[in-house]
Amino acid sequence: MRKSLVKTLAVTMAAVMCAGMVSGCGAGSESKKADTQAEAPGTGDSKTADKSYELTVSGIGGSLNYLPIYIAEQEGWFKEKGLDIEEVLFTNGPVQMESLSSDGWDIGCTGVGGVFAGVLGYDALVLGSSNTDDGTQYVFARNDSDIVKAGKGHNSLSDEIYGDADSWKGKSILCNTGSVTQYVLIKVLEGFGLTVDDVNFIAMDPATAYSAFLAGEGDVCVLTGAGGTFKMLAESDKYIPVASGPMADSGLMCSFVANKNSYADPDKYEAMKVFMEVYFKTMDWMKENKEKAIDYCVDMNDENGSSMDRETTAKYLEADTYYTLQEACGMLNDKAEGSDHSVMDQRLLDVLDFFISVGNYKEGDQERFVGHTDGKLLNEVLTETAN
Repeated sequence: MRKSLVKTLAVTMAAVMCAGMVSGCGAGSESKKADTQAEAPGTGDSKTADKSYELTVSGIGGSLNYLPIYIAEQEGWFKEKGLDIEEVLFTNGPVQMESLSSDGWDIGCTGVGGVFAGVLGYDALVLGSSNTDDGTQYVFARNDSDIVKAGKGHNSLSDEIYGDADSWKGKSILCNTGSVTQYVLIKVLEGFGLTVDDVNFIAMDPATAYSAFLAGEGDVCVLTGAGGTFKMLAESDKYIPVASGPMADSGLMCSFVANKNSYADPDKYEAMKVFMEVYFKTMDWMKENKEKAIDYCVDMNDENGSSMDRETTAKYLEADTYYTLQEACGMLNDKAEGSDHSVMDQRLLDVLDFFISVGNYKEGDQERFVGHTDGKLLNEVLTETAN
């Protein structure tokens, strides 16, 4: 794997926000490769290594939507298709998208915060979705919090959410800004008839928020992904999950975002098709090889500085659902009920409408967003792999 200045800068930025983040390939992959090589997805399929490609791929370190890339890299499945991947890892979507201003990468895996930052800030394209993204988003309070003492049943979104309006008002909340964690928090507050103006919002990326909360800072902590969520769930004697993405009915998902300049380049376009083919076939492999997928997820998070034990990692992998290639294309092609937009576009627009309503984005951004989803590439991959 080649390293670049962009990657160095990305790690430096991440280090400022989250001490201990590490990216790269780990030792021990050769033994796994020997066990799984016969099951390598895509061997002998539509695109063979009759041509070489290069692609810079960005993602969020330790995330579920980056795991298929990690596995395919460790197994050498991209290289078998002639694709050389250069990885660039970040701690959150908005920071990830900032590097698009310098053409820092070609294609990226990101959450909804990264999607909006990329499209509205840097004219990026959305190529499809990879997985649901609400199963790992949790809102935690300490067991002795008056939010916990207020009990359940006072939130209009779910009777399972803890607290009432009075117990939430004025609380110091550690949460990443402009991301899915903020979206979940805003929805939870709305269920109490509150807004972010009614609390003390303290912007922190999830890993930093986790560390700060453990150290006694803040009254509430909003986490996502591997950055402490399942570690905190395991410490039920200290912390209570007072709300979550599913409780808040967030309906969030992770997506692929492309640099518009790269997408317009014929060679990069073909490289992205190879990337997508391997990515979705790796997800299929993961469903058939769950124990090996858990092993790889453990390794990935060890290297990312967010280590989890095997039991916790298994729960992490079960929290969200990976889409099949057919499902991803269906969301791009099918119209949402009662809408002229595709299922995927409508889901994203619903989230964008909510962000606009609370001031994160402005009126007119809906119109700016429309037209930035392009299903051509993914549909071509589906057609070619079916032949």
